[in-house]
Amino acid sequence: MESHDSWKIFRHTLGALFAGLVVAACGPEYPACDDDEDCHSGEFCVNGQCQLCRDDSDCPAGQTCAGGRCDPIDGYCAGAGDCPDGQDCQNNRCVATQSTELPPPETPDAGPCTIETVYFDFDSEALSSSTRDQIQRNVTCMRETGVERLHLTGYTDPQGTEEYNLALGDRRARSVMQFMTSLGVSGGNLTSSSVGEEMAEGEDESGWRRDRKVTFTQR
Repeated sequence: MESHDSWKIFRHTLGALFAGLVVAACGPEYPACDDDEDCHSGEFCVNGQCQLCRDDSDCPAGQTCAGGRCDPIDGYCAGAGDCPDGQDCQNNRCVATQSTELPPPETPDAGPCTIETVYFDFDSEALSSSTRDQIQRNVTCMRETGVERLHLTGYTDPQGTEEYNLALGDRRARSVMQFMTSLGVSGGNLTSSSVGEEMAEGEDESGWRRDRKVTFTQR
């Protein structure tokens, strides 16, 4: 009797163990998962579901992880050849080409000379050759018309932070003032300030070119 009971217990234990092994072998049904091993090659187990990515690092260049799949990034570029005409590839995005060509100086009406605005390249306070020429003409005009005191105001386009643009406008005005003093204008007759982007009027590159400037006001 004791031998028969032992056999029954052994059979019951063996059956339970076998059932557990069968369940373990089956695992969750795809695309459900417990870990990455339950998913296809190249997939990841995220919140119990097999997905193509966890985050952007799991996707190829130019794609982003969205809802567990890798989607193309709008406007992504690896080089200038990926962008349409008139655009450059900057930080993997196609943006409008920044022109380094300065706008032509304003042509004054016939008559006495006038002190004209001078212009700058994008994100620069350096004086180009055409800007230096105009400053020299302005200094000559000051002497011809008897103007002694001028206030210089630096401007920028609206690209960049407000703090950066105020500083850039100030550097532009001081750069012009320093060149004028080298041409013989007394530093005590010149003052400067910056409005940064506050008075910018351009809406694209063609307009922003005229926002990068220093103006002169008689005082």
